[in-house]
Amino acid sequence: MPDVTLVIYTAVCILLLGFVVFKVFIIPQLRRKRALRTAFPQDWHEVLNKNFAIYHLLPQSLKLRLQKLIQLFLLEKKFYGCQGLSLTEEIRVTIAAQACLLILNQPKAWYNKLQSILVYPGAFTVPDAQHSEQGVISSAPSHRLGESWHNGRIVLSWDDVITDSRYPQRGQNVTFHEFAHQLDAEDGYTDGIPILGPKHSFQHWSHLMAEELTRLRHEVIVGIPHVINQYGATNAAEFFAVATETFFTHPHQLAMHNPALFQILHSYYQLDPRSWTNNQ
Repeated sequence: MPDVTLVIYTAVCILLLGFVVFKVFIIPQLRRKRALRTAFPQDWHEVLNKNFAIYHLLPQSLKLRLQKLIQLFLLEKKFYGCQGLSLTEEIRVTIAAQACLLILNQPKAWYNKLQSILVYPGAFTVPDAQHSEQGVISSAPSHRLGESWHNGRIVLSWDDVITDSRYPQRGQNVTFHEFAHQLDAEDGYTDGIPILGPKHSFQHWSHLMAEELTRLRHEVIVGIPHVINQYGATNAAEFFAVATETFFTHPHQLAMHNPALFQILHSYYQLDPRSWTNNQ
């Protein structure tokens, strides 16, 4: 005859395990399915047509796919307003749309480590450590438009998000930039090399990116005009993030001046923005 205590203990463990599985796996899947069955709100269409210049240029098939990703993104990622900013659907949808454009044709990419997006009204100030030749460390204020953190957070300036989103011809986009950092960091390293698919060679990617980074640094030093913002010359991680901005905002210029770089980003994102953006 089995030990009653052991039977009860086993039954409790099975119930607890079932509860955990239901809460961690089943409930999220049910919520996802419910979100995907829900029609994309008309108010969100209006927000995107007003705030996201690239959106209304997309073919209908990509629009529909983007809409579903936006719904899932807003279901799973948390937004927080900072310095008194009142979060609205406009803010959340505008940011989500730009984040999801980067993974539109990447079914395995989902910002898995990202948990929350902190939004400030405008540029925000953070302490920045300064090192002297004597080794003394001081803290000086540094003004930022955005940040991507390893602990699953992104910080954005709403003023800059909305300006970049409405005017891609400026050639910069803080949302693309910070979410590209998140893609870069999904393998545990922020080194300018995101998780690559089977069609991509690690050696080819790292070699080409190193060459393009060296080229940009040379152009910055000698004063040669370049389509990529010179901030990309900071390091490999910033180069990937800035190149991503340029790929989506000035694809024609990037393809003309840096054809190899354009092609590798085209292959990685599996999108060709030249087909749905103006030749700027």
